[in-house]
Amino acid sequence: MRDIVVAFRQFRKSPGYAITVVLTLALGIGANTAIFTLVHGVLMKSLPVTDPKTLFRVGDLDDCCVNGGFINDNGDFDLFSWDLYRHFKETTPEFEDLAAMQSGGNSMTTRRGQEPAKSMRTQYVSGNFFRTFGVGSFTGRVLTDADDMPEAAPVVVMSYQAWLSDYGADPKVVGETFFMQGQPMTVVGIAPRGFFGDRIRPNPPQFWVPLSAEPLIEGKNSILHVAPSNWLYMVGR
Repeated sequence: MRDIVVAFRQFRKSPGYAITVVLTLALGIGANTAIFTLVHGVLMKSLPVTDPKTLFRVGDLDDCCVNGGFINDNGDFDLFSWDLYRHFKETTPEFEDLAAMQSGGNSMTTRRGQEPAKSMRTQYVSGNFFRTFGVGSFTGRVLTDADDMPEAAPVVVMSYQAWLSDYGADPKVVGETFFMQGQPMTVVGIAPRGFFGDRIRPNPPQFWVPLSAEPLIEGKNSILHVAPSNWLYMVGR
């Protein structure tokens, strides 16, 4: 207490110095709090998926978006073709699930009924994408392996944020047909609140589209069955 009394007396004698000390402490504490909050939210806080510690990214570089070779300069595999993904999926029993997702992202012209078309962010993913992350749906259902077959009806899952901000949380969205790049796609479900996909990015996908629909949507520019085109990330559980 005596030290505190002496300190306050000194502050009263030198108010300019006292103000400088208080501001310095306030800025330092504020900056450290802000940095910790960011680190906790991005790096330390668990991702909104089931048991995130059992998820492993195959490859550690953010190569984007289509490469002609699948081995990086350091010898690591970072991008994979669809054929190579299927090979690993069938021959790596260490993973109970191995999902693939587009390393980049698309902007597709999307129209609901007679409403004006919008440019919406999309990502091609394997049918087991949501299952691998242990994520269900907010409403409707998520994609399944059956949706990722060539003969399957074209379907998509919409993000919760897109449903809320772009379509006013209209429950009628689920089951409706949207036209994406002119192709009819049925919205089968809304992803759960807070789920942003397989990585942190400033503009996460608004729609997740099965990989099998890529030839239908991309037409002559399709690369799904082009073996030298490596454009997929892989995450396994």
